[in-house]
Amino acid sequence: MGDRILEIVVLLMSQIRESKGRIENLEDMSDRLKSQGFTDNEISSAYSWVLDQLQTDSQFLYNFSHSGNSFRVLTDKERQHFTTEALGYLLQLRYLALLNDSQLEQILERSSLVGPPPVNLAQLRVVIGTVLFRESGHPELIRQPAYFFQDEEGLIN
Repeated sequence: MGDRILEIVVLLMSQIRESKGRIENLEDMSDRLKSQGFTDNEISSAYSWVLDQLQTDSQFLYNFSHSGNSFRVLTDKERQHFTTEALGYLLQLRYLALLNDSQLEQILERSSLVGPPPVNLAQLRVVIGTVLFRESGHPELIRQPAYFFQDEEGLIN
């Protein structure tokens, strides 16, 4: 579930960035997301997370309005640790200000524990969801089948 919510969050943040900070008609966007196979619960969870971040986290707003001004350059070794698709996704999330510098470092570090390189997009989404949702106080959004770090139920918690 967490990677699907993350996908909706990325779509929402892309929409907000394209509309220069305005939140367009959520009902129309919900209909589009439902037509793409997302559930009401996933859509609601993603909306809640984004709105919560926008309302309560002034650093999130600052990062969003100032993203693109500077970016930590990944080393060759770090870039080689990811598939092209996964690396592009990571950079997109940084551009959308969904990840701050500290979260990016955590993701790079945790991705090195996933297994032998290259880390693919599915594996990276699990790591990103774990870092992003747990740190923002929404750990319930990350319970999903694990690719690694399983608990007794085979889930990340």
